[in-house]
Amino acid sequence: MLFVGGVAAIFNPLIGVGIAAKALLPGVAGLANKYGLRPAGEKLSKLQIDKEIKDAQDKVTSDFEHSSTLRVINPILQELEFALRTTESEHDPLVDPNLAQGSIPEIEHERWRELTEIAVCHVYKEAYDNPALHQKAGLGPEDIRWLKTMFDVRTR
Repeated sequence: MLFVGGVAAIFNPLIGVGIAAKALLPGVAGLANKYGLRPAGEKLSKLQIDKEIKDAQDKVTSDFEHSSTLRVINPILQELEFALRTTESEHDPLVDPNLAQGSIPEIEHERWRELTEIAVCHVYKEAYDNPALHQKAGLGPEDIRWLKTMFDVRTR
């Protein structure tokens, strides 16, 4: 077994050392594996995964920044964000100037509006239907009224 450990050490030193240690001291090899080699290997794997994730995020960011992607602000989502961030006394989307009435001049057709409304209705449907979830979703009375209007328009 010591010879096999020596041959294995040529190709992979950690495995070779582990086999040789097990041949010499069977109990110590298990302890070294449990408290030394395995945790070190797991930490190395985690560090490698973290580095790969960061590299992938950097690549996506770089690709996006260097692409000719059209970047626009969706007025419906902007209104939703503003409505959720404010109270009823600060902004009521049905009474105050409504950002959602805006357009996206860079896009020729208005299909974006329909798709955005469908997405908002889909995302907020459960919270809208269950009053117990209103506060958890950050929905005030003005937000509920605005969503009700949107749901009514979508169901016609």
